[in-house]
Order: sequence, then structure tokens, then C-alpha cells
Amino acid sequence: MTHPGYSVVWKNGSWEGNKTPLSSTNGHRRPLAIVGSHPATRELAPYDDERVEIWLFNEAAQKPEIYKRWDGLLQIHNPEIYSSLENWVNKDHWNWLQQDHGSGKRIFMQQVDPRVPNSVAYPLEGVQSLIPYRYLRSSPALALALAIYLGYTDIALYGSELTSNTEYAYQAINLGFWIGFAHGRGIDFHLECWQQEFDQRIYGFEGDVEIERDYFQSRVDEMTPVSGRNNYALKQIKERLADAMLANDYAKVAELMMTAEETARVAGEAAAVLTEADMYANRNSPINRQEYERRSAQAQHDGEEMKEKMVKESGKSEYVWNVWRQTGSLQALQQLREFIKQQLEYAVQAGAKLGAMRENQVYMLEYDNRVTAAGGVRALSAVGK
Repeated sequence: MTHPGYSVVWKNGSWEGNKTPLSSTNGHRRPLAIVGSHPATRELAPYDDERVEIWLFNEAAQKPEIYKRWDGLLQIHNPEIYSSLENWVNKDHWNWLQQDHGSGKRIFMQQVDPRVPNSVAYPLEGVQSLIPYRYLRSSPALALALAIYLGYTDIALYGSELTSNTEYAYQAINLGFWIGFAHGRGIDFHLECWQQEFDQRIYGFEGDVEIERDYFQSRVDEMTPVSGRNNYALKQIKERLADAMLANDYAKVAELMMTAEETARVAGEAAAVLTEADMYANRNSPINRQEYERRSAQAQHDGEEMKEKMVKESGKSEYVWNVWRQTGSLQALQQLREFIKQQLEYAVQAGAKLGAMRENQVYMLEYDNRVTAAGGVRALSAVGK
């Protein structure tokens, strides 16, 4: 697509064409490159092509060895943060912000800061008027939304791979929304980073990636001895508890009650991991990601109920232990045995639900990794089929 007002064409990851002035031509804005901090693609931005406007984030402009040029900078943090002399990224950032970087340089902030000569207020109301949602959850999303609002028609995004857990959890879907919004507005948008997210299998048409059964069997083999050791540890501590009760060793019983609950929870968790892995290893029917997600969510829900029951039974055990310690009553001791037995059963069940939840989350992550590795198509070699 040729940029309106310019003899510039996007080709092989960059704009090509006639050299043009830095100012807009016929009222049209220059092509824009928004550059994040991820090292995989941040240095691929067209710094040497002054037809292209460059926007950076936060302290990036203070690293000219990486970001060779900039026209705009988003510094959307509160003044207390950007003016701090203890900035962990660059302690000189506040001094740098207070310098005049020349005409044409814009530092977008929440509000104009008179101490920052190049500061420009981020037009939040205007940007929010683009959509009926309050949906700006990251710096790249703020930048892209701003560019759309300001009327840029050629936009490229670099250095925003969104690979960390925090970013993927809530920022990725938000940036994906604004990328789709840009395309929907007819903007000539070029994604020069994070491309694996947008090169995935087509749901239904290209089949489901599956985790091979050998993967689950390896989990069974790994967890079988672990579960055995934990069950043996629980058996041992129950025996020690019984001996301490017979010896009327009140302090020892109190100590073992707490240890036994944690041991029971751990034993339940390991047993549940083994159960989940074994169940999947012996499945003949297809297993999709939704099943892992559903079982994980159900286990989390049920686990909360088991945890409440365990805590309630623990309180009853503690109360009766105090009665037994003060009176030496055989009836109180018998009640204590029953309450501890029930407490440990609930602890095992609470641990089991936790284990099932976490194990299915492991499978979801493994599944997602395989989808990415498959490059959007059901690549049999990638999933071991």
C-alpha cells in the first residue's frame, strides 16, 4: 500500500520510496513505527529512514546505542515514579526528562508537566471515545490506540513480544484487540514482532494439536515413586500421632497435628497428579485444551470447599485437644482421634484438588507450547503423532 501523500511503499519489512521532508505532506502523517523493548525485534525498526516517525517507551530514548532515533516517547507513569532519583532502569531519567530535546519531539504523559519541556498530555478522553470500553492495559496498547486516534494510517509495531507470564496474562489479549481494531479501521498495520501469536491453526479447519499419550505416561512414571513416598510419610506420622496419644504426650500431639495436616495435603496432591496423568495416559478418545481447562477450574472450585472443611475440622481438633490436655478425659481423647482422622481426610482431599488443578494447568501450558511450535498448522512432527 502506498502511503497517501508520499511515494512510499511498505516492502520486506520497511518503507521504500522517495525521500520526503520530516513534516507531513498534504496534511497526512508520516508512517509510524512503535518500538518496544524486547531485544528480538527492537533493533529492526527503521531508525535510518527519517521518513518514518519513531515512538519509544519510558527510558528507551536514553539508550541511543539501541534506539538510534526517536520522535515520540510514552511516559505514562505517575510523576512520583518518573521523577524519582532512584529509577532502577536509569537513575538519570528525571534529569533527562527536564531537558529540551528540540521541536518535533513529544513526550506523552498523563498531564503536561511544566518541568518537562517536551511533555504533551495523553488525550485519554479522545482515545477512549474510539471504543465503548475502558480497555487500555499496557504501554504498547496505549501507544497504538493513541496513533489510531491521532490519524496515523501506516503503523508498524516492533519489540513487543509479550512473552512473560504477566504480559501474556492480561496485556497480550489487550494488544491483540487494538491490533484487530487498527485493521478494522483500514489502517495499513505491519506486525514486526509477536508474529507467532497471529500465525496459529485455524480452529476446526486445521484440527487440534494433541499431547501424545507417552507424555502423560512419563508423568505417571515420574510421580509413582513420589506419591508412594508421600503416602508412606503420612502413614508414619499417623502412627507417631497414635503413639503420642497413648503416652498422653500433649505437646507432641499438638506438634504432630500440624505436621500431619501438611503431610496429608502433600500426599493428596501427589496422588491426584498421578491419577490425572494415568487417566489421560489411558484415554483412547481425543483430548483438547478445553478439557484441561474445565478439569482445572472444577478442581479449584471443589478444592475451596475441601479447604473450608479441613479448616473447620482443624478447629474442632484444637478445641478437643485443649479439653483433653486440661482434663485427661478418655472421652475427649476418643473425640480427638475422630476429629483428627476427619481433618486428615479433608486435608488429603484438599491437596488432591490442588494437585488436579495444577496438573491440568501444566497440560494447558504444554498444549499452548505445542500450538506455537506447530506454527498454526497441525504439524504432526511437532506433536509426536
